[in-house]
Amino acid sequence: MLWLALHFPQLPIDRQGQGGADEPRAVVLHEGSRRRILACNAVAAAHGIRPGQALKNAYDMVPALITSDHDEQQQLAHLEQLTLWALHYSSLVSPEPPDTILLEIQASLTLFGGLEALLERVHDDVRQQQLALSTAIAPTPAAAMLFARAGVHRQLLDRQSLAETLASVPVGWLPLNDFTLKGLRQSGLQTVAELTALPAAALTRRFGSPCTDLLYKLDGRLPDPRTAYQPAEVFFSALDLPLEAPDTQALSFPLNRLMNALGGYLRSRDLGVRHLQLQLDHHRGPTTRVDLKFLDATANTRHLFRIASERLSNLVLDSPVIRLGLESTELADLQREGRDLFMKSQAGGSTIEQLMDRLSARLGREALYTPATGEDHRPEKAWLTALLDRQTPPGHWPARPLWLLREPIPLNQSVTLQTLPERIENGWWDDTDVRRDYFIATTADGAYYWVYRQRRTSDERLWLHGLFS
Repeated sequence: MLWLALHFPQLPIDRQGQGGADEPRAVVLHEGSRRRILACNAVAAAHGIRPGQALKNAYDMVPALITSDHDEQQQLAHLEQLTLWALHYSSLVSPEPPDTILLEIQASLTLFGGLEALLERVHDDVRQQQLALSTAIAPTPAAAMLFARAGVHRQLLDRQSLAETLASVPVGWLPLNDFTLKGLRQSGLQTVAELTALPAAALTRRFGSPCTDLLYKLDGRLPDPRTAYQPAEVFFSALDLPLEAPDTQALSFPLNRLMNALGGYLRSRDLGVRHLQLQLDHHRGPTTRVDLKFLDATANTRHLFRIASERLSNLVLDSPVIRLGLESTELADLQREGRDLFMKSQAGGSTIEQLMDRLSARLGREALYTPATGEDHRPEKAWLTALLDRQTPPGHWPARPLWLLREPIPLNQSVTLQTLPERIENGWWDDTDVRRDYFIATTADGAYYWVYRQRRTSDERLWLHGLFS
């Protein structure tokens, strides 16, 4: 197996987005009566602010420092959203709170065109989410997670290179409790190589079995199974906004986060979505709900984000938004696109259904119509307009041209009749007497016409009433 560890070292501050990026900001962790800096942005770091620093000392250095309290539950929710996103790349994804995700990628390499191509896509996605990322690859999950957190950015594909790299890692990076780490320091042990040089029995007696088990899991001598994350039957994800959103334009960044999570969820379930609901919570007043309906099931998150943004741009808020949620209310199987002999997609970059979705989001569903047949045998009366809705059955379509002339005109060119006559007469309740024999005719250059000849008259001319596409 081959494991990829994704470590997000700045997750507490990154989840706030880039708003106020030119101001010194920090996230504060409360430990009883003590308050210390958990994470800070680049501006604060440039002024000397560091994680672990006492808040009082940080204010002495930067009086204008903007702080917010650490919300552990919100960080776990963010990590779960990133876990859903990671399902794009592997079916075995395991979150490791508070800030790391493990992916088994050996089975994904062929699908993504190799290791380098997969890593490039992962880094591109993370950059778009404006997150700091540290990655590592190793044959064991414990080693990959250790290297990612320790900043050892290497691709270790075999056990020999794994053992060589493990040897130089400081023991302070090992995921052990504070009591054990203090004992290791007091014993003068500084690297994993020094730790593994000790006899296993003596190591267990001095520091306990968790320390020995960890060393064996790092190099693969002890099994280290990981539980694969299982998404729920219905997608729902929400996040509290770090700052109130006074208008819908400020919802773009959190909406993109939720769409990334939705994309991984749909990929893992091999499904598309037909109906989504956005939920905008306010301090006061009821939740604002925005329904997004699609003509065809889709898992294209760019299309979903575009439609959601269009709908939100037309929405006027009565009060600021403090929480944004996204729920799938209808999932369906995806329609597979055709591929040619050389495995190239025959579908274009945008389908007619996606175009209709965009027009509907921008103009409203009531602005889009589709032709439908009416309950009348006469051509002039047989066409109706209906609201565009995928649930409306098309009914039985007769052999009629798409382009029907407003008034028939005499046909002044030679044609070949291709069908037997279809006789159409007006109703007995009409004032005029119309009786016609209709034909489908072709011209020398391949055009298809819908023509007729008057009955019970001496006029044998053909009249053009419609053109087929």
